[in-house]
Amino acid sequence: MKTIKNVLWVCFGNTSRSPLAHGLSYWLQNTIYKEELKNIKFDSAGFINFFKTAQPETIEYLKTKNIDFSDFHGKIMDEKLLNEQDLILVMETYHLKRLRRKFKHVKDIDKKSFLLLEFAGESGELNIPDPVNFGPEVYDRTIQLVERGVIKSIEKIIELNKK
Repeated sequence: MKTIKNVLWVCFGNTSRSPLAHGLSYWLQNTIYKEELKNIKFDSAGFINFFKTAQPETIEYLKTKNIDFSDFHGKIMDEKLLNEQDLILVMETYHLKRLRRKFKHVKDIDKKSFLLLEFAGESGELNIPDPVNFGPEVYDRTIQLVERGVIKSIEKIIELNKK
């Protein structure tokens, strides 16, 4: 894999999981891994944009990291955005299949798109379910999974970029 300079986090609606990953990567880039991530651009997108902004639970959690995502506006991915990416990390198997099918003309789409938890080196259940409308317990579990996946993925990106 070539040097990773552009990373896209993807979920279905770009309102919950992918903005959370986006915000966490921003936090890591500006705190723990300032030097290692200084030349990497992180972004997020979805297949649809139903709610327009990030979910309140995502915004509130990111506030605990001193990240203000209250003005976040979700976006729908397109071929141009995907062509700009070196790495695309999605939340569910369904997203990966749909991404690769819908955007099969994007150069190297099969080589640069992965499940977040798979790329992070996890095993077992690799899907991170959508927490919208499922209550605080589900949202808390989703936050844990996304945060663990993002941290491990960032560490892997740093290692890959050293090679």
